[in-house]
Amino acid sequence: MTIDIGRLGSREVLKLQVFDYVTQKPLMHFDYANTSTYEGKSTRVFAMGAGTKRIAWDGEKELTLTVETQLFSLEHLALITGESIVSGARDIYEVETLVVGADKKLELRKTPIGAENGVAVFPYINGVITHDSQAIESVTDKTVTLDAAATVKPGDEVQVYYQYQVMDSKKVSFTANGFPKYVKLVGDTLYVDELRGEAIDAQLVYYKAKLQPNFTIASSSSGDPSSLSLVFDLFPVKVNGEDTIADLVLYED
Repeated sequence: MTIDIGRLGSREVLKLQVFDYVTQKPLMHFDYANTSTYEGKSTRVFAMGAGTKRIAWDGEKELTLTVETQLFSLEHLALITGESIVSGARDIYEVETLVVGADKKLELRKTPIGAENGVAVFPYINGVITHDSQAIESVTDKTVTLDAAATVKPGDEVQVYYQYQVMDSKKVSFTANGFPKYVKLVGDTLYVDELRGEAIDAQLVYYKAKLQPNFTIASSSSGDPSSLSLVFDLFPVKVNGEDTIADLVLYED
């Protein structure tokens, strides 16, 4: 059966499947972006004659796919950094503002690592610490006992800096030598046929892509949620003997 395709309209974002380019292993399914923009640029130079353009040459084609999302995962950050997601135990930095109890004891939320050498206590006055480090006598489980030489008294506020260990965590490192790796992208979307008034399935295959290494991850307590912009440079691959950057396939299930 032949598909009769007329004039099409688009108001649907790409739902992306991301594959490792070398192994073709699926990396993630990304179906919650807000916008996706496929853009092509190339240079054009002219031969002039009597002040008029006579011949044109096109070349240096550049194609990109830009995806904007306000939701992201560790997989996105791993793609940006070119690093792997590492699971396992991890030391977490912590700070607590506490009131010195009787017998100069402090009750922490977590058990610090490093015993007395892993805990730093400072007087906390009018919202800031003074750098008068308080001597610690002992650390037992979550209880810190200040030394008799400590200058703070019961009822005083202090800030306590320490680390504690979690047994389950996931980490992505932003390294000096890590850069995005090549991937293959498959995008699913819908186009609407104007005359038929029906949606038709569309799939775009970007055979070889590489994230641009520039990125911004913003944090703010007001305004719109932060948006992560992922810009993929697209490259040609031999498909049926032709250097092909992308294929657009329209089909009916």
